[in-house]
Amino acid sequence: MSTQGNRAQQGGAAGGAKPTAPAQDEPRGLSIFGDDTAEEPTPESPETGSDPAAERTQRIPALADSPAVAAHSEPTVQVPTRAPQPAARPVMPPPAPTSSAPAAPAAAGGPTLPPPPPLPTVRRNGYDKVAVDTRLRQLAGEQAELLSRIERGEARARQLEQELAGARTQIEENQSPSYAGLGGRASAMLRLAEEEAAEMRAVAQRDAEEIREQAQRDAHAMRADAAREAEDMRIVQVKDLDDQRTRILTEAERERASARSDADDLLASAKREADQVRLAAQQETSELLTGAQREAEQARAAVDREVQEAKRMLAVDRERLAREAAEHHQSSLAETRRLVEEAEQRASAAEERAREASTQAAEAREAAQGEAEGIVSRARREAEQVIKAAQAQAESIQASGDAEKERQVAVLKAEVERLAKRRDAITAQLASLRDVVAGFADDDS
Repeated sequence: MSTQGNRAQQGGAAGGAKPTAPAQDEPRGLSIFGDDTAEEPTPESPETGSDPAAERTQRIPALADSPAVAAHSEPTVQVPTRAPQPAARPVMPPPAPTSSAPAAPAAAGGPTLPPPPPLPTVRRNGYDKVAVDTRLRQLAGEQAELLSRIERGEARARQLEQELAGARTQIEENQSPSYAGLGGRASAMLRLAEEEAAEMRAVAQRDAEEIREQAQRDAHAMRADAAREAEDMRIVQVKDLDDQRTRILTEAERERASARSDADDLLASAKREADQVRLAAQQETSELLTGAQREAEQARAAVDREVQEAKRMLAVDRERLAREAAEHHQSSLAETRRLVEEAEQRASAAEERAREASTQAAEAREAAQGEAEGIVSRARREAEQVIKAAQAQAESIQASGDAEKERQVAVLKAEVERLAKRRDAITAQLASLRDVVAGFADDDS
């Protein structure tokens, strides 16, 4: 049954409770509240165009202020006013989509967090310490801002919960009393006031429920935004670290290839120098051997010529001596012997000189060979020393490049582990916030 029908029935019941004829000494329109100037309010017909709600609003204060009602009724019913609808909190949009995360629509009018710039690197030293410290401070500030927003949302939810609890308490305290001791007209008016209070309580309950639901939606949206922003920042940071690790590995590989190329160039240059030294030593040795052989041949030829000349002279002397001996056998026999002995002595001396020349030639050849072998040995040792030095330098360059690459990879691994720990900490905080909100929801139910 509608509220207007109830009011009509209540008006009829009130009219039935009046006496058939008014007393002569009671003025017409005198109310039970002792006001002889107020006319009795009667329900207006639909043709009059009056507002029943406005009429009820006017009757309720007058009825509440009446001494008679105050003496027979419970304390005045205070209808809770409707709490102002809180303005919708702006929902933080997710960060701008990156290459590794799908794009999400941003809420109109909400702030947008730009993706962080990549960390600069320093050649052979990994990340720039100043840039890393700046990025850490920036991430700490963003985390503090997100936590502050979540705390504000929780505070707003707690405030709305308190308002809802207060409204429920006030509604329970203002339950309808019994008005059996009042007259029919007062009972009808009080029942009308109760209906109005019930309607207003229902409206207040609906408003409180809407406020609570809106607060829960805002809290869920803020938690989702915070989780999405944290995940987007983590994805961007991981992608930046992967890109930087790829660049560092590429640079290390390029430097290692350059070091290997430099080592190969050093080895090739050392080999060329060793070949040149070896070739020069071989040429010098060949020249020394050729010169020694030539000098030995010349000395041998000179000795041979002297021997042949001595033999020829001996033969000539013998022929001459024989001819002279035949002519002057007796007179020149002693002279002949002397000349023969002299010739033999000259021949012996020539043979001795030939032996000495041959010995000197052999010694010169052996000295030349020894000197050539010494030059070749020194050249070989110098070439081996140059090759060993070049190999050691190449191995040192390659070892330093490998050590630098391993150190940079270790730095990248440490940075990835640190970001993973931060992600786990943020996830744990979000889980604790979800538990708190779930506890509020359980308390409401």
